[in-house]
Amino acid sequence: MRGKKQFAAIDIARYISALLVVCIHVYPFVGISETFNTYFIQTVCRLAVPFYFTVSGYFFFRKWSKDESENEHHFRHYIVRIGKLYLIWSVIYLPYTIWNYASAGFSFMDIFSYIRDFFMTGSYYHLWFLPSLIVGMFIVYECYRRKGLSFTLKISLILYLIGYVINVYAPIWENTPYVSILYGFFTKTIVTARNGLFFGPIYLALGLLLARTRRLKVKASLSAFLISFILLCLEVTLYIRLGIMYDLSSMFLMLVPATYFLVNALLAVRIPYRKQYTIMRYDSLLIYTSHILFVKVLLLVMPNANLVVYFATLALSQLFASIIVRAKETYPIFNNLI
Repeated sequence: MRGKKQFAAIDIARYISALLVVCIHVYPFVGISETFNTYFIQTVCRLAVPFYFTVSGYFFFRKWSKDESENEHHFRHYIVRIGKLYLIWSVIYLPYTIWNYASAGFSFMDIFSYIRDFFMTGSYYHLWFLPSLIVGMFIVYECYRRKGLSFTLKISLILYLIGYVINVYAPIWENTPYVSILYGFFTKTIVTARNGLFFGPIYLALGLLLARTRRLKVKASLSAFLISFILLCLEVTLYIRLGIMYDLSSMFLMLVPATYFLVNALLAVRIPYRKQYTIMRYDSLLIYTSHILFVKVLLLVMPNANLVVYFATLALSQLFASIIVRAKETYPIFNNLI
């Protein structure tokens, strides 16, 4: 029960993060204020996926053992579980994938594009988190197993900085002679730097760091988070002023310390455990994976009502999650969705 008390705040934050991910894909406030919508998406909402990566890293590495064979078994089990989840949701979204390709005019090359995307950016665009989690975890696991914590953090940070330069300054690379050729080759092959190679490792490594070190006090963590978040807002403002902010901008520098201090604070918070928090953990994953099923249809029906679409999506995603969580007690096959 003690462990459950410790992680209640994490489960609550998981659920809130799922709601923020839905925001990223719906742009709920764009009809009210495009400026507010941009800032909300690129600051508050951008914390959600790094949070998921960091928490995943923490819970994986807190089970680290001195027995190397035990660690190897744990790693393989983890990769198989995430891989299985990814395959199942890829199949669920296959009709949508076919619909997208057919709408754009299907060609034979689309088969190769799908295979590339399956491994690089996700079989469907929001599912990129799952293959990135597999690739990122492999990198962090191997680095930590072979060279230790310091080396892992350094390699992860270097990869993130490379990805940051590619991701954030993409509009510049697209319009720079000669460099645009190299950037074009990159987008044709790897597609984006927001993946398991460049994006995932640093946040998984932060989870590793949190798992292997003592917690900061809650007040200290929250103060550091507030400072980091203010700096994140200033960083986003800079990119907007430079005219390089675009929809896929996501690898901001200040996201790294902001995420670290946020998760540190949440791990240190003590909230009395209730069963509802465990349910929220399941709900968060199901909302994350299922919400695009509803977004695609709702935006077709109500293309200019983003805020309405957002709340309708949340309602339908939560209903879907509640049905699955209840059904898995009677039909264990539904456990494969979470």
